[in-house]
Amino acid sequence: MAVETGENPWPGMFDTIADQYDQSGVAWFKPIAGGLVELLDPRPGERFLELGPGRGALTVPLAEAVGPDGGLDALDMAPSMVRLLREDLDRRGVTNVSVGVGDASDPRPPGSAYDGVAASLVLFFLPDPVAGLVAWHRLVRPGGRAGIATFQPWVGRFAELLGMVEEYAGPAERGGSPFDTDAGVEDLFRQAGFADVRTVLRTFPISFRDLDQWHTWSQATALRRVWTDTDPAQHPEILERARAILDGARDADGRIVLDIGIRYTLALR
Repeated sequence: MAVETGENPWPGMFDTIADQYDQSGVAWFKPIAGGLVELLDPRPGERFLELGPGRGALTVPLAEAVGPDGGLDALDMAPSMVRLLREDLDRRGVTNVSVGVGDASDPRPPGSAYDGVAASLVLFFLPDPVAGLVAWHRLVRPGGRAGIATFQPWVGRFAELLGMVEEYAGPAERGGSPFDTDAGVEDLFRQAGFADVRTVLRTFPISFRDLDQWHTWSQATALRRVWTDTDPAQHPEILERARAILDGARDADGRIVLDIGIRYTLALR
């Protein structure tokens, strides 16, 4: 996820976890990104800008969709993410992607007048989402499209896990958030000058082999605060609390399955 500048801690945090980011074997970022690609409908020969590519969950399917005659510029604020993504793309033989360090709040990509701009699980990290969207709007050609993925409100076992995190690590600093509602996110786009704004809601089952895999996965997600902002002496207790929550989410084969609600917001310039 590309993130913001100044004293904001997110760039450093993502730089720190880049090695383990999306490497737990859990199908988490890829299904979410796949839904965004489907809805944006990138076509062969088009040029896209991606903000906050992380380790490439959205990058790879976007690059495949636009094909060798198209192109993708991807910008991330975390230098380690950029380095590792370049290495990952080289190993895959992906040649139509340019990856660089850049700020999603004020992107300065190598191109302009893109057919589309895309960001998966990024916009809520920006200190001023509207200002960021205004900058994105300038980079899209007239008639071009923009699409993002954000989270629907947490429910079920995910909400219980978040409650556990806040119990041990304290509440996250949020304030009133436009990301609490579909209308709130749509309004951000309209304020930035986008038109034909719409929302698509989808739910994805996220599957974990066992508690150990969930534990590994959680350390590179928003739940990581329960491990980084607490006394390590509490971690065995926290893990047992998590086990009690997750045991209630096991399927017939014993796997842990959590449903995650994703909101896709789509618009035109």
